[in-house]
Order: sequence, then structure tokens, then C-alpha cells
Amino acid sequence: MRKLIYGMNLTLDGYIAAAGDDIGWSGPPSQELFQWWLDHERESGLSLYGRKLWEAMSSYWPTGDQQPDATPAEIEFARNWRDTPKVVFSSTVGTVDWNTRLVTGDAIAEITRLK
Repeated sequence: MRKLIYGMNLTLDGYIAAAGDDIGWSGPPSQELFQWWLDHERESGLSLYGRKLWEAMSSYWPTGDQQPDATPAEIEFARNWRDTPKVVFSSTVGTVDWNTRLVTGDAIAEITRLK
């Protein structure tokens, strides 16, 4: 059986988004934090996303390694992000790309199947 690991950035008081669903409260991650996420992403065989995180990630990381100011870790993260299989759970996302599959039905049933 696969292991399911849950990871998320949040403030110490438990908030993920500020008013208006703003997730820019944390600013750009430090190189240390970014490297930590990269190390964990490299160990993952599959990433699971909801609609909002999918929209945020897919708006940048498909070409994140082509940005002129991309660091070596960001380049590696972008390449790993594209290569890692992904599942998006949403009933409103139209299409997905970049090694991704869309699930519009029961998320619990699908996660159980994946495990």
C-alpha cells in the first residue's frame, strides 16, 4: 500500500489564505524552504491537488525553468513538477495538462484506490 503524505504551508495561527483568498502573505520562499519542498517533491510518486492549488501551480511551473531569474533549485523543481504524475480533484476545472489526470467524482474513493 502506498503511503499518503500531506504537506501544506500555513501561518502559525492556522491560516492558509488571507482575505480575498490571497496566498501572497508569505512572500517568496527562502532558499532553505524551497529546497525542503524540492527534496520532498523528488521523493513523491504522485501529487494530489485541489482546484485552487492546481490553478496556482499550473500557471507558473510548466515554464518555471525558463524564467531568466530562475535559481538552480527552481529549475529542478519545474522539471520535476512537469515529470511527476498529478491528480486534480475538481468539478469545475475544464482540462488539465502536464502529466495530470482530472478526477471529478468522489475524492475519498479515488485516494483509497490510489493507495
